[in-house]
Amino acid sequence: MPAIALLAPVALLLATAGAVAICGSAGWKVDRIVLGVGSLGAILVIVGLWAPVRSSQELNLGQLGFGASFDLRLDAVSFVFSLMVLVPASILLALQPRPWQETTVAVLGVAASVLAVESGGVLLTALAGGAAATLAVVQLDVEDPRAPRPAWGVLLAAWLALSWVGALLQVRSGTAVYAAVPVSALTVPVFVLMAASALIASGLFPWRGWASQLWGRPALRAAGMTVATLYPLGFYLLVRAYEIGDGRYPHFSLNAILAAIGVAVAFGGRLCAYGDRSRHPARPGRRSGDAGHRRGCGRMPSPPARSRRCRVAGGYHGGRGLTAGPRLRRPSARPGGDL
Repeated sequence: MPAIALLAPVALLLATAGAVAICGSAGWKVDRIVLGVGSLGAILVIVGLWAPVRSSQELNLGQLGFGASFDLRLDAVSFVFSLMVLVPASILLALQPRPWQETTVAVLGVAASVLAVESGGVLLTALAGGAAATLAVVQLDVEDPRAPRPAWGVLLAAWLALSWVGALLQVRSGTAVYAAVPVSALTVPVFVLMAASALIASGLFPWRGWASQLWGRPALRAAGMTVATLYPLGFYLLVRAYEIGDGRYPHFSLNAILAAIGVAVAFGGRLCAYGDRSRHPARPGRRSGDAGHRRGCGRMPSPPARSRRCRVAGGYHGGRGLTAGPRLRRPSARPGGDL
């Protein structure tokens, strides 16, 4: 298979975004079909490129500037992470109805994320990752500009730091291509900067990261797409750093530090979840069938008073408050009368 075929997944996603924009502006209701064909086609192309040879494939498309090359590389790492991005994103695009403007931006974000994973060098990964983060912010604003979202600077900080890493590697070793960087060029400061960019890219903090802000939005269409396209990229950077170091990190203590950060992130997430539950405790005695009574009565008084108030509220609202739950009766004074 020719090396130019490595452009096919990204080109197919870009063509899908263009087709969705044309169909939406023309008023044709076929965007879901176009999305299904385009996203599934990108997955099949990735599998078709990797499965026959199961070895690294590279494509050089020239220069980015200042000696940096425009390289694409499909190996085991990029194959796995491409599927990690494409499979959930394709499911969300095919099953969630959304306006064509939002769909176009979402598909462009998926294409940028796949390009970041298929990039053969650090600088191209930084450029594509920054584009994916920018498109994610645009998609969130298109969905609901007043809903909470992570700041654009927070999402872009990871890719600016990765650009710094690429510039350092380019100056010190003459290349920033993953397969050609000397092991000696990955010093402890360079690795710390690359690991910091990876943690910021995925929001892996002991406190609330950027992903937690997405789940507080009224609509979660753009939130799911943002997590699907951006969250795997931080782990991808850690794997590439391990590859640049020839299967190890520059210092043995960095393994323990990263493991400790992972434990802190896990416990921090658990404590944040416990804090949310303690601030919003569930009322004792609440049942799912009492939803209509809560709507008609407000607070939950004792059963006799609740029965009287619900009858009054039901008569005032036309009985709408009593449709969701069972009608409560005054307790009978006879022994066994309620049975």
